[in-house]
Amino acid sequence: MQFDSTTINMLVKGIWETIYMVFLSSALSYVIGIPLGIALVVTDKEGISPVPLFNKVLGLIINLLRSIPFLILMIMVFPLSRLIIGTTVGTTATIVPLVVAAFPFVARLVE
Repeated sequence: MQFDSTTINMLVKGIWETIYMVFLSSALSYVIGIPLGIALVVTDKEGISPVPLFNKVLGLIINLLRSIPFLILMIMVFPLSRLIIGTTVGTTATIVPLVVAAFPFVARLVE
């Protein structure tokens, strides 16, 4: 099977876009998730600075975001993508829903 230069260029572009989305969304998820996970531990009733109401509300929000399927979450986050990026289509616009879907999992892992 022979590949022409157009096919190879499309493949290289697709690989680059995938790497770009994965690394940037992972980095942003860690930037958001790590402080939230630390906040969950610190404000726990047995934590350094107990704030039970804050801990319950933050835990509820994180649990709700973790339980929403990605496709539904992506559609729900379209307005946020449009606000931040200016569009809902494309590689860069996809990073916003990926981050919103991933940071609750990072927060729970840190906790």
